[in-house]
Amino acid sequence: METQLDTPVATSAQLLHTIADYLTGPEARTLPNFGVGTGKGGTVLFLCHYAAYTGNTQYYDQALEQLEAALGEMNPQTYKSSYNSNYFQELAELGNLLCYLGSQGHLDWDSELLLSKVDALLEGRLQHHLASKNLEIINGALSVGVYFLRRQRHSAVARRNLLLLLDALEELHEGDEDTGYYWTCCVIQEPRVYTGISHGSAMLISFLAAVYEADVRPQECARLMHYATKFLLRTRMDANQNLSSFPLWQGKEEPTSNLCLLYGDLGTAYAIIRAATILGNSYYLEEATQIALRTTRRTALADTYLYDASLWYGTSGTYLLYAALYRLTRVEEFARAAQFWLEGLPRLATHPNEYLGFSSYFFKQNPAAQQGFNFGVTGIGLTLIQALSKGQYSVDDFIWLS
Repeated sequence: METQLDTPVATSAQLLHTIADYLTGPEARTLPNFGVGTGKGGTVLFLCHYAAYTGNTQYYDQALEQLEAALGEMNPQTYKSSYNSNYFQELAELGNLLCYLGSQGHLDWDSELLLSKVDALLEGRLQHHLASKNLEIINGALSVGVYFLRRQRHSAVARRNLLLLLDALEELHEGDEDTGYYWTCCVIQEPRVYTGISHGSAMLISFLAAVYEADVRPQECARLMHYATKFLLRTRMDANQNLSSFPLWQGKEEPTSNLCLLYGDLGTAYAIIRAATILGNSYYLEEATQIALRTTRRTALADTYLYDASLWYGTSGTYLLYAALYRLTRVEEFARAAQFWLEGLPRLATHPNEYLGFSSYFFKQNPAAQQGFNFGVTGIGLTLIQALSKGQYSVDDFIWLS
């Protein structure tokens, strides 16, 4: 009998409703940004998912109010950066959100005219990123590429630029078929060849998997995924001597303790398993599954660096990764690991603050982070909705897992 992803319903449901009351009440701040990660867009996504999950349409009304406020801040001439926000990154995030809300039936109005303007603005930004060889999925070519991927069936501009990005990935890869392909990260300190899902090979593999699944140049995507996975597996360290299988970057022969969405073995193994499933490569699948299984034994703070409950750096992202691994593999250990981290979410609300006791470990002084999607209460609430709805209302489109 297959293990199901069960949910500690009473505790999770109670916490979710508390978060909803907070985000719609007077205690919540009006976030200064318009994007999803640290802005109003994340609140819109929460309210839409919560409305659909509960069947209470008043939350759609509140989502529309937040969305209208976000749209009113999209003018590049009047935009003001807040908490290190970036206009084009926020634009790509909000564009993704509009595409998602429309496709999922949450948004009952035609956003095509607005999205065509977003297309034009982001076309120039993609050229800027490619000229500087910035392939990052956070404020780089892939962040724009994810948006164009969502738009490519409806926009000639988006389709053209997505193909331009694929051409660039073909041109910029290094290595060969014997050792595998890799891409050098040129925007963080000295150039490095990162391994993970936020800056490195796993990031590129995951993006190529999404493009393949959209039936855009599938043969080219499959070839690049194959050789990128081949390279990535060659960077492994001795599993008997190190806590982690992968270094943070090639040549850094030190374990990476993180077990979060952005860093560490878990996201890297997920990307390889996703590629292996597409490629039908049993060797890649077995190797990555064993790497991911090793992580399930790591629960102590020193072995995970999971200091908070957030999506990007905390246990919400860890839960979602294990849940995604279970969906791909049906390996029961991943379901049990997902359950473990989900049940621990409420226990991290221990801080005397205005954010229901949750606190971002890295951004304690940043209200937009504490309340927002990437690092705060909004992301935790959306994780709970995904768990309680058995994946029906998912954030995977916004954390590179789809």
